[in-house]
Amino acid sequence: MLAIVLLTDNSEVPIVDQAMTVGLMLAVLAFAWAAMPLAGPIIRLIGVAGTEIVSRVMGMILASVAAYAVLEALLEILATGRL
Repeated sequence: MLAIVLLTDNSEVPIVDQAMTVGLMLAVLAFAWAAMPLAGPIIRLIGVAGTEIVSRVMGMILASVAAYAVLEALLEILATGRL
């Protein structure tokens, strides 16, 4: 969500880029909305163990992205000496 706020900043981003960001956001929301009814059949297909595996893998991916962001920020702080 913060990325959307940054990509639609009126003082920094041209209106064409803002419109493209809004369009992509709406496309992602439409895809998510359309995929929601498929959740039940997918869970029945992969079972409880499959959902636990997918949940753990997604958690590891999220943790690695968060760790990468923190390390990049720390390296930037160390390189520039400021926030």
